[in-house]
Amino acid sequence: MGRNAEKKKTRRQPHSQEAPAGALASGEGAYEVDLTAPRRLVAGLELPPGIDEDGSLSRVLFRVTCLLSVRDRHGVPPANMHRVAAEVASIVQADTLSLLRLDSGDDLLPARLTLIGASGLASVDQGLVTFELGDGIAGQVAQRGQPICIEDAPRDPRFSRLYGQRTEIGSLLAVPLRFGTRVLGVVTASRREIRAFTAADQERLVVAAESIAQDLEQSRLLIDATTDPLTGLGSRMALLLALPREVEVARRYANDLSMVILDIDGLASINSEHGRAAGDRVLVECGRRLRGGLRAADLPVRLGADELAVILPMTPANNARGLAKRLVRALQEPIPGLDGVAVPFSVGVATLSGADEDALGFLWRCDAAVEQAKQEGGDRIVGAVVPRRGLD
Repeated sequence: MGRNAEKKKTRRQPHSQEAPAGALASGEGAYEVDLTAPRRLVAGLELPPGIDEDGSLSRVLFRVTCLLSVRDRHGVPPANMHRVAAEVASIVQADTLSLLRLDSGDDLLPARLTLIGASGLASVDQGLVTFELGDGIAGQVAQRGQPICIEDAPRDPRFSRLYGQRTEIGSLLAVPLRFGTRVLGVVTASRREIRAFTAADQERLVVAAESIAQDLEQSRLLIDATTDPLTGLGSRMALLLALPREVEVARRYANDLSMVILDIDGLASINSEHGRAAGDRVLVECGRRLRGGLRAADLPVRLGADELAVILPMTPANNARGLAKRLVRALQEPIPGLDGVAVPFSVGVATLSGADEDALGFLWRCDAAVEQAKQEGGDRIVGAVVPRRGLD
């Protein structure tokens, strides 16, 4: 019969069945899941009874959480979102699966669903997947916050094929990405066969969507808390969270750990003389240049209104001072659009000392070096004083 025939034999055949407990009938060929049905805990997740007897759903959701926990300053990398889509597609044996984010509108642009992850979708179709609220099945799900299952898409009046669409759709299942009462987006799954999805599939996809929404919201909150919105650098909180861990790692493996704090001298004068937009431009450009001069392991942050800082793992004192000089030279290059605006820096450099210095002591010692640089007239680099250890 050949390999293709064998694959057809192992693939689940399209079928329909009675709606299980926890699903409410909503017309021919569609179910609405009762989200208030009793649930049980499986691997820390509240799951409706009977949908994860073999633990496969929990395993998929664990992998999804791991993928969504990887993030950069822009959020979860697109490659990870596509991998998430592939994992979720396996839950309901979908031919295609799309993850859509709901972008809030404004006075000029309406709220819109945009594609952030896809599996099995034709490349040409990925550029077509965008919906306004109430537009298409996905737009209706986002607007109402309730799942929709289309058993026979070509014959269902609610389904309309996108112009130029190449992906064949026989059955469609769409559920909201909902966190609490807020709809963050929509998950849509499709198969080429008609009547392919069951009410149990819908419940499994609802649970997966709830898990994804929780992961995305937690990721957003963490990014908001640890990212400076103006410069895109880490925030003060990011430094305070990372520094104790870096100190512990340096202690355990006997590695050097250094820090550089750069205070922009006269930023207040730039704001008053050229406007706050000019001051913001200085900060944004400094942030961009700072990131460009560092390793991936280094952590650049905006420590205060006019202070930038960098944690430098595995960097001895002389290397840290050399890096500080190179960074200052790069940061003091003329800024486009601000000709004649000088941007001097008072810089403190510190390297972790004896075993009795903790993270805050390390930070305060570097900050004291910055203050000394300012007291000496600014526009200079000062090494932090190494604390003297008392005699026992």
